[in-house]
Amino acid sequence: MKRFASLFAVIGVLLAGAAWFRADLVHFVYVGPSLMRVQNPEDHLEVPVGAVDLVIEFPDQGRVAVETFECLLNGLDVTDALTVGRNGAVGEIVGLREGDNRIRVRVFGRSFWGDRFVDEERVFTVRVRAAPFLDLA
Repeated sequence: MKRFASLFAVIGVLLAGAAWFRADLVHFVYVGPSLMRVQNPEDHLEVPVGAVDLVIEFPDQGRVAVETFECLLNGLDVTDALTVGRNGAVGEIVGLREGDNRIRVRVFGRSFWGDRFVDEERVFTVRVRAAPFLDLA
């Protein structure tokens, strides 16, 4: 009886872990390992000026269709401001507005499990702090 109880406990822990990381698990089942890794900026970053550095790595270069990479800032294409190569993309995105700015990066590539093409996108927010009001006289 103790053997069955420990078996149910292990299965329960595995199911709880799968429910906790469900989105990552579903992504891995359909796509395989990630097509791109965003190193900078992290989500909900707050910067004092209207520019941010962007560093993206393509870990599995053979699966990524580099020419399909795109970067959007608040819906506007800013891909030309970046240097895109086989191993990733890097550059500075300027023109951030005061407040929240939405950056979306997207790339197409082959699935790890077959020759099916899939797309992967990441969306993150960068906040630009408001300029302080200095006229107190």
